[in-house]
Amino acid sequence: MISVGVVVQRYGNEVVGGAETLARNVAERLLRQGYRVTVYTSCARDYLTWRNEYPAGESWLRGVRLRRFPAARERDLSAFNRFSDEFFAAPPERRDEERWIAEQGPLCPDLLAALATAERETDLFLFFTYLYYPTVFGLRALRKPAALFPTAHDEPPFHLALMGEVFRRPRALFFLTRAEMDLVRRAYDPPGRLSLARTGLDIPAEVDENVFRRRALLVAPYLLYAGRIEKGKGFEEVFAHYRLLKREAYVDLVLLGRKGMDLPAIEGLKYAGYVSEAEKLAAFKGALLSLQPSPLESLSITTLESFSVRTPVLVNRRCPALMEHVQASGGGLAYGDAEEFLAGFRALYRRPARRAAMGEKGLQYVRKYYSWDAVMREIQAGIQEILK
Repeated sequence: MISVGVVVQRYGNEVVGGAETLARNVAERLLRQGYRVTVYTSCARDYLTWRNEYPAGESWLRGVRLRRFPAARERDLSAFNRFSDEFFAAPPERRDEERWIAEQGPLCPDLLAALATAERETDLFLFFTYLYYPTVFGLRALRKPAALFPTAHDEPPFHLALMGEVFRRPRALFFLTRAEMDLVRRAYDPPGRLSLARTGLDIPAEVDENVFRRRALLVAPYLLYAGRIEKGKGFEEVFAHYRLLKREAYVDLVLLGRKGMDLPAIEGLKYAGYVSEAEKLAAFKGALLSLQPSPLESLSITTLESFSVRTPVLVNRRCPALMEHVQASGGGLAYGDAEEFLAGFRALYRRPARRAAMGEKGLQYVRKYYSWDAVMREIQAGIQEILK
């Protein structure tokens, strides 16, 4: 039996995040396919503070063995942001990159010690997300083969000098989009196996959009965003574009997810908070279109979820991963300014036949490339090649 260690910064049913969800899905599916799986993670539920909320030690979740380690300190996000501003403003030769990674967190030295001890009983380690302390220092601590799911995009930390080791040390790298794979290849030319594994999606059979409409008391047509609501995700532009849109159509803008920024007072802008997975899919199903305004995405699972219920997307054209989805599927449109945003809206507003045709293309794209069977075949092929 092949023994696999999964290393990820957070893990749990309550943990919301693309890389964390991917790690959980892969761990559970490897377990069902006969692998022995142990997850090494922090006690944190919240990625902003890394506060220790889960109990340290061993536990089990859906049959997967978990080993949780406490963060040595919580993160003061305001202080970290000030430090980061100064760090990236400094010349590269004056930056203490290891300190930045430690401040980024979650700072779990006991996790690193556990990885070194676990090497004797582990055949392969899978790391999720390039950006955090457990990955950067965990890869250094190991001699056994390792593979990395980078979930990378073009941001300042991606270009740190120590990231060369992060991307070149693994025997294999699994990517979520071709845009991500091309980015890493150009920047670091990794010697390991490069594989476009993507991620899997459970495509719903039937979704009743009225479940969400009734909950949110929605009457008008609406645009939908689901995900983290915070600065850097492109919302400032979207709010400005929405103000212009309101002059020509009675359409709401609905936001779902964790709110990490103040929202402007715009008539029709509605924050619906957290919802269940079923309600989220119902919200996508009922939307005129879904929005993904972030310029920095390595995948965007919400774009695929929108496709899965035949709802077209309108995405930020500055994001290569999002443009890949739109261009490869034909299931959405892109905008770079207010004029393109409004043109994308007009292309689908009161044009149900075009909206339905575009939504069907999105669904077929997800079925073809994002089934779990296809994803796990690629991951297992990579594991087998590494362990030859």
